[in-house]
Amino acid sequence: MLDKPKQVPFRKSSHNAISAAFLGPVAENFRVLQELLLGALTDHADMRESYESSDGAFITSSIRDSPEYRDAINVLRAQAQNISTLLNTTSVPFFSVRYTAHMVMEPSMPSIVGSMIAMLFNQNNVTMEVSPATTCIEVQVGEQLCSMLGYTTRDGVSPWGQIVAGGTVANIESMWYVLVLLMSFHLPVLTRWSIYRAARNLKFYAFSVHAAMTQGDKPLEFMANDFTVTTCDEPNTPQLLSKLTPWQLLNLTPDVVLDIPRQLASQFGITSDFLGEVLEPYLVQTMGKEKIKKMYNIDDEPLCFVPSTKHYSWPKAAALVGIGRENCVNVKVDINARIDIDALTTALQDCVDEKRAVYVVVAIIGSTEEGSVDPLDQILALKPKFAKQGLSFLVHADAAWGGYYASMIRERPAPARLSPQINPNRDFVPSITLRKSTVAQLEALAHTDSITIDPHKAGYIPYPAGALCYRDSRMPLLLTWSAPYIGDRGGNGGSIGTCGIQGSKPGAAAVACFLHHCVLGLHKEGHGALLGEVSFTCRRIAAHWSAMSTDTTSFIVVPFNPVNESDKELIRERILEKSNEEIVDDPQAFKVLCELGSDLNINAFACNFRINGRVNDDVEEANYLNNRVYSRFSTPPPKSQIDIKTVPLFLSATIFRQNDYGDCVKNFQARLQLETDSGQDLFVLRNAVMSPFQSAGNYVLRLAESFKAGLEEEVKNVVARNTLSPQIHTFIMQGHEALYLVYRPLFHHANGRQQLILAARFSDPAQASIYKELQHDNPGLTFELSTDKETTVGDILSCRRLIGSVAGRPFLAMLMSSVEITITSVIKDRPLNSRWRDSAYPASYTPFYLYGTLSEKHIDHMLLRAPNAQISSDMVTLDCTPPLTPGQLVQGVIARLNRPEASMQPLVADAARFFEPGASFNVAIYADSKLAKASGPGLSQGGAQIATGKLTLGEAIFYDADRINTADFADGPKVSAYMTGSTVIEPSVQKEWQTLVGDALGFGKSTARKTGA
Repeated sequence: MLDKPKQVPFRKSSHNAISAAFLGPVAENFRVLQELLLGALTDHADMRESYESSDGAFITSSIRDSPEYRDAINVLRAQAQNISTLLNTTSVPFFSVRYTAHMVMEPSMPSIVGSMIAMLFNQNNVTMEVSPATTCIEVQVGEQLCSMLGYTTRDGVSPWGQIVAGGTVANIESMWYVLVLLMSFHLPVLTRWSIYRAARNLKFYAFSVHAAMTQGDKPLEFMANDFTVTTCDEPNTPQLLSKLTPWQLLNLTPDVVLDIPRQLASQFGITSDFLGEVLEPYLVQTMGKEKIKKMYNIDDEPLCFVPSTKHYSWPKAAALVGIGRENCVNVKVDINARIDIDALTTALQDCVDEKRAVYVVVAIIGSTEEGSVDPLDQILALKPKFAKQGLSFLVHADAAWGGYYASMIRERPAPARLSPQINPNRDFVPSITLRKSTVAQLEALAHTDSITIDPHKAGYIPYPAGALCYRDSRMPLLLTWSAPYIGDRGGNGGSIGTCGIQGSKPGAAAVACFLHHCVLGLHKEGHGALLGEVSFTCRRIAAHWSAMSTDTTSFIVVPFNPVNESDKELIRERILEKSNEEIVDDPQAFKVLCELGSDLNINAFACNFRINGRVNDDVEEANYLNNRVYSRFSTPPPKSQIDIKTVPLFLSATIFRQNDYGDCVKNFQARLQLETDSGQDLFVLRNAVMSPFQSAGNYVLRLAESFKAGLEEEVKNVVARNTLSPQIHTFIMQGHEALYLVYRPLFHHANGRQQLILAARFSDPAQASIYKELQHDNPGLTFELSTDKETTVGDILSCRRLIGSVAGRPFLAMLMSSVEITITSVIKDRPLNSRWRDSAYPASYTPFYLYGTLSEKHIDHMLLRAPNAQISSDMVTLDCTPPLTPGQLVQGVIARLNRPEASMQPLVADAARFFEPGASFNVAIYADSKLAKASGPGLSQGGAQIATGKLTLGEAIFYDADRINTADFADGPKVSAYMTGSTVIEPSVQKEWQTLVGDALGFGKSTARKTGA
């Protein structure tokens, strides 16, 4: 069972003070913000007017009275209003208490005001020359963050941090910038991949010094027999650096490497200028690591270990800095989506055994999909264990989401926070502490080598504002082009931008952070109290996901974080509809509430449904339900004509992929009562909580009721497509002398979820004659038989007959009516449910069922995976050795065409050109070892190979990649049958948005057509 947080004293005044930090869900603090912004603008204007007043005005009254000036101002007003209207009517309402989707909320008022004040001065912290004040402020913000995270000065070396745009900006920078860092003030680059670069340079800096002693001109040879360092496995025994093996050089500890310049100065009196000059040719920034690896016979690239729940920027970063994505190794997670320590330990031991170095181990402090916190303390405990075996590595905490939660464990310092206390009002939003295990990981941050933290996430700062903090301010020196200054023990100030990849960087972000930090305070009574209230709200929402469904509801809601079954009734009776005060006054209810939800404020959950009391076990159908629910509770596409203001609740979604989550996702699927054998990915709903207002007045109950109502409607739609009911069914007709019927299936409806091939005959010989004449007169036409009355496939097969109408494709003109067909045998009857499908498309062939008679052979594409296309051809020509027997054709065999199906998938209309009349393929033919009524996966493997040869398609070819993949059979907005998650917008919806915005602002195609442009 998850450990619970202990109860903390509740202060009604905390929520009142926090309420002063935001504009508010309905702009309650508009007058305050207006006053602050107007005051800032007024002060700025006063400053300009008083700045050397003798200069006089340059935009004179005559200019302002000119028609050109007035026209320009009118254009400005009009376009500003257009943009304001557009954003106010279409933007996602992060400020609203209805918004619980992503890790974003309205920025705090202090950060808005700070950002605007600095923006008026257009501060660029690239150099202190043009931004002396905001550069100093940024340095102070770095110190504030380091202090909050637990970094302190030790042995005279201080920590260091800075603000930049964030990891995404760095990821799109050109590879050239990987090495371009100037010496200057030795400040770090703030990005996830700067950690890779720091780790990489750290690994190879000792090689540079060693090479300068032993390679080429050997400028440091004079100290080769005197300069000693300690290795990680023998920390008390100094050894000559020049005599160390490549393995030992790769595994010097960070402290040893970082202290090399100081030691050189202390022992040999080497100056910074000399060291920089002689080391420059040997640095990894100059030579490149591949040349150094070759020089020292290092065959294998050192590895980076990351949890499989990592942010996508990690493998991208590894590719950008030249480590390679394949060397950014996933470590599996446990069923709670935390890194599996046993798996990590095994991986590190393998590195020791194989003598393969490790750059860094990454811990996630607040995963973006689940809110999980990795056991950082256990990861750190592995460092000394493996150091004894000669393996040294960095530990980096990716606390982009969770870093600010460290404010919840920091005491309030003196002097007191600048904001005034406000008298309590009627609302009461309790603050809640973190679980003991989470607190332990936040405390462990102090012992990491570096930490990513994003103020624009849980710091409530406007975008863009990312940050990186180093425990040792000497570490960023390794990111320079030249050797570090000897004796430099880290410093503050200076031209920050010259040291980083970003170059120009806004001072506004630093000021926004600083003002927010000062007003709220980075401690448990300030920003920590804000996150404490948010944590309480997150658990109140988690209570609804935990107890919303019962054994009798048509739906099932299962939270990712398990709940004790014995607690669900208590949750329903003593939490869901109770006020905050009532819960706090009920110790048992409060205790149960504390055990709900994730480590940090994200609730992942998923839904399932029942049909006639039976729980669905089809993963794809559960995914479809969750996809529809997500579509209902997310930003509506423009063509839906749904006003965004009417969306009652905003959620996000993600995909738990088997490759990443392994046993974790299987465990979650089992809890949803879904089958786990097929290895399908799981579509998961998610809510992230950042607003301190959602639990005020138990507003979360209203959100839950809106969700429940929407879920019940969507369950009806999903149940309908999974319920057998009478329908019109259609078959493709094949053959002249003997009749075969190929069913037109549907992957996503119970009434058509099977691949069916039937041998049949006309009950009336006269009708058979008419049909043959139609075939003779229309040799390229595909004939289609549709039932006259609604029925089920099961009834058709049990009655062995059907009555329908014959139409010709592609025109679908009715050619025959009231045609009676007798079914003589079932050749193939294969279910298309998701659990029976293959996990991948065939990689070396495209499989078809081949059947018929010696004189008339036909094929139908094997539907092994969705999405797919039905491809059928009658009257194919087969030239094979040995020839097929009548018995083989009656049963049906498997023909593998020599074209990789995987290369064409997903099959769309364009792929039809590969299957035109007369097209020929080399083919290998296999016996179908399965019964006619058999399920997959693995159906195309077949039995023994029985022939090879060439197959040529006939004249009448049927191709469908649309109807077969239809997902939505209900009215209203459509969703894709195939999972994309909440970060992927389909191209058609992207175009809708482009049209809407373009028309609103005058640059769209529709506007151009109207204006004749």
